[in-house]
Amino acid sequence: MSADTLQSQVDEVRDLMETRLRVRGKTLGQQVHKAGRLLPRAERREAVYLAQAATVMAHPKLSRMVDANKADKAHARLTQFLKSVDPKDRARGKFLGWLGSLAFGIIVVFVLVVVVLVQRGIV
Repeated sequence: MSADTLQSQVDEVRDLMETRLRVRGKTLGQQVHKAGRLLPRAERREAVYLAQAATVMAHPKLSRMVDANKADKAHARLTQFLKSVDPKDRARGKFLGWLGSLAFGIIVVFVLVVVVLVQRGIV
């Protein structure tokens, strides 16, 4: 595997992470660190491998240590997962979660007000 091929794979994964997960960073390693739990464990492991492989490929003698088949499989698995992520659906889910917690807070406050009014004998 050449360094150019691996670098193009890393760039593709970085672009997908930026567009689909909205995670930015200077390197793939930084993006994976920022993504955290947005990536499932297996995909995170593959992304870390690709980031480390890209670093190792920069060194001429160490570049022979990179397993081309494993890098290709990691790239394929990551791109398949990232293409399945819908950013609009994630945003909708965040909004609905926020709305749910807001509704829960309003209900709790309402119940507390009713309890206080009952204890004081107003209601």
